[in-house]
Amino acid sequence: MGTITKILLAGLGWSLGGPIGALLGYFVGRLLSKDDDGSSASFFNTDSTTHRGPYHNTGTQADVNVALMVLIAAVMKVDGQVKKSELDYVKRFLLQNYGEERGKQMLKVLQQLVKQEIPINQVCAQIKVNTDYNTRYHMVDFLFGIGGADGAFQQSELNMLRLISQYLGISQSDYTSIHERHAGYGGTGYSDYSGNAGGSNRSTYNKDPYKVLGINSNASDDDVRKAYRKMAMKYHPDRVAGMGEEMQRNAADQMKEINQAYDEIKRRRPTLK
Repeated sequence: MGTITKILLAGLGWSLGGPIGALLGYFVGRLLSKDDDGSSASFFNTDSTTHRGPYHNTGTQADVNVALMVLIAAVMKVDGQVKKSELDYVKRFLLQNYGEERGKQMLKVLQQLVKQEIPINQVCAQIKVNTDYNTRYHMVDFLFGIGGADGAFQQSELNMLRLISQYLGISQSDYTSIHERHAGYGGTGYSDYSGNAGGSNRSTYNKDPYKVLGINSNASDDDVRKAYRKMAMKYHPDRVAGMGEEMQRNAADQMKEINQAYDEIKRRRPTLK
């Protein structure tokens, strides 16, 4: 097995099985055929079971990153074009999480993935059974960052992000919060899981602070406090410590949004201290 293949597959476990493994195996063997002995395809299991070959493990951050890359490809291609702003966003993620050499190779994989038909429901099902809720939540949060990398969201991007969120089992309140922080401004409007558009009367604060916290505007002061503490815990540094620099940076940015929303609610509610 060649050097590049070893670089790409090192540390992978469950992501080499099921639909994710099938997507990778479809082209990686051909992509790297000049570098190795042609046996790379044997390292990809295209059925629904977990791969039990030399690189099997119980699941590592490498698995999460590869799975995330498949979802990234689905979001990037959904509007029919790959924007430079989105590509730059992803390049930073790959280089910071994989390093220079492996990051460049993973970028080649991504360039091939955007050409494939991605069975998003099957991919998400594989991710869901192999990761915890916190990981999936931050994956969706990161994907919204890619969708908005050019400063605007296309409706096709929002629809794909909504589907991914549903398939990954993200709760309605958490989806509402992520959506509002990333896409709840600039005229996009709020869209719930049913696809129904909504909106809110905004002050100079350009987002709905209640939706940012995943609650309704008629929530009690105590419920507001609980929602804020719950959101703050999701973005605590300890919760994202192993997710790579780019996702940690995104988490820090989102925590600022949550703090701003809570401050805005306190401004509107003198009873909330």
